[in-house]
Amino acid sequence: MKTIPLFLITLFLTFTLLLPNAFAQDYTTWSLPDGAAARLGKGSITGNVAFSPDGNRLAVASSIGIWIYDARPGKVKELDLFTGHTGEVTALAFSPDGATLASANWDGTLYLWNAVTGEQLFTLEGHKGGVRSIAFSPDGKTIASGSWDTKEPVVRLWDTQTGKNKTTFKGHTRDITSVAFSPDGNTLATGSRDKTVQLWDTQTGKHKSTLKAHHESVSSVAYSTDGNTLTTVDSSGIVLLWDIRTRKFKYILKEHIRGIDSIAFSPDGTTIAIVSLHTVRLLDAHTGKHQTTFKGHTDGIISATFSPDGNTLATASSDNIIMLWNTQTRKHRTTIKGYTSRVKCLTYSPDGKTIASGDWLGKGHLWNAITGQHKATLKGHGIDVTSIVYSPDGSTIATSSRDDTVRLWEGRTRVLQTRTRKSKVILINQSVTINTMAYSPDGNTLATGDKDDNVCLWDAKTGKKIGTLIVHTKEVNSVAFSPDGITLTSASYDGTVRLWDVQSQKLIASVGGHKHGATSVAFSPDGSLIASVGNDNTIQLWDVRTQNTKTEINTPQVQVTNVAFSPNGAMIVTSSGEGKIELWKTQTGEHITSLEGHKGWVSAVAFSPNLDTIASGSYDGTILLWKLR
Repeated sequence: MKTIPLFLITLFLTFTLLLPNAFAQDYTTWSLPDGAAARLGKGSITGNVAFSPDGNRLAVASSIGIWIYDARPGKVKELDLFTGHTGEVTALAFSPDGATLASANWDGTLYLWNAVTGEQLFTLEGHKGGVRSIAFSPDGKTIASGSWDTKEPVVRLWDTQTGKNKTTFKGHTRDITSVAFSPDGNTLATGSRDKTVQLWDTQTGKHKSTLKAHHESVSSVAYSTDGNTLTTVDSSGIVLLWDIRTRKFKYILKEHIRGIDSIAFSPDGTTIAIVSLHTVRLLDAHTGKHQTTFKGHTDGIISATFSPDGNTLATASSDNIIMLWNTQTRKHRTTIKGYTSRVKCLTYSPDGKTIASGDWLGKGHLWNAITGQHKATLKGHGIDVTSIVYSPDGSTIATSSRDDTVRLWEGRTRVLQTRTRKSKVILINQSVTINTMAYSPDGNTLATGDKDDNVCLWDAKTGKKIGTLIVHTKEVNSVAFSPDGITLTSASYDGTVRLWDVQSQKLIASVGGHKHGATSVAFSPDGSLIASVGNDNTIQLWDVRTQNTKTEINTPQVQVTNVAFSPNGAMIVTSSGEGKIELWKTQTGEHITSLEGHKGWVSAVAFSPNLDTIASGSYDGTILLWKLR
């Protein structure tokens, strides 16, 4: 029997590690839920990033699973998506040999994965609260996890071979924020919101020491490579370096800034990376002297980690961007994009070729509805976009935000070559947040509903206010024009659905059918029916002519958020706060099917104009496209 040369085995293993989905360039179709045809956006970045021990791969914790990247210089690309968690992934760690990836969830569950194939090896259950930090022991036989649970703030040690809980450490009085093994694996350091750092003997399971010096919540702990120093940081920005032998801190780093969330040692132990808001500072680990500052993120950095060779620093931020930095040249190397914040709203363009969505960070996004490609970003709002709508001719996109403004954007295809676009007109609504908007069928009027219980009409060309309709007693959640533009309907948390004459601005009728607030309303394509949904978990169909209830459907959904008619009026789609989408027959109220796959609240749902697709947007940061035929 011939022996296979070692270099061929190494080459094969290297190829295999980079193989999963390597030939499937369209990551929008990876690991989709049953019934979904594509996914727009990669979800939100919800936890840390981690390099594999060989530095070839980068794992990213997201709201929909774990993204795996080829991290080699000049070859950065998506390799795989591991899905299985029921909610957002909060923490990641590779085993020392790179064969296993551990992940944690806000529901307190940990998963062990085959890091190459994505196969789930074990499910570790025991925490009652979420888990924010996990770590492998140096020999890879143990995983430590800390619970984000004030009632039971415990640290658990798990056997990686069996998935069994080996030891539980109790001593902290508030949530565990960070866990770290000493290089010899004999000690575990844990940081907590109780302002202390605890040291535990991993062999005996006994408490060794409590380090008290911080006056604020301890946000991160990290050992130096030689194990002689422990660095801790608190929420006020104080960074302490402790001598492990004496259990006393040696000095305080002078360049501390409030908002420091995490720290990391370089593999050679000479450099400390300190994450502070939008920046990362590199300091000399022995003197505390400032070396360089990496700037580029526009929101708070969640995680920073060194590659095993120390030549790259990866940073992940709440701006949903990952940046790779060359620590030798101290320059930006590359940016990984595609992650999006919570989707708050979405709509199809009139021709059905584009999906426009608004997110939690105040941005609008335009997506190719056929390929899933991101086409453009609408930047201008300072905080989450609450509503996004196209004018009937597709020439204008209107967005509203909690920054109390409405912006109008060029919506034509010829402008989509510009990836970041500026608004044409800004409508200020007297410092009131607008929850919902709708264009009249002729495109001349824009109706808005706001938190001050008002429905307002605006000239869609000039931005001038035409009138204010004040009858609701609580904030308005949804507005819709009838197909002929003569009537406007509105739904409010006061539980009522109102009908207005647009020309005279007079109230036609008020129907109070939702006991716990009406959340969404829509006209049927022929204008004969109004569908409304509410927090009482019902769908109500109203006859527009008589204003009487025609059909009432009790849904299994909790917190029904949206309703929409299909373009032919034969179906109704609803979405809910528990991540489900339901289809119903308009005439009979019969349930057709359920679509499940989002990891969070479904905030928006819409039919494509040609009736072949449903688009749903979620707080998990993604839009799913569901094929109907």
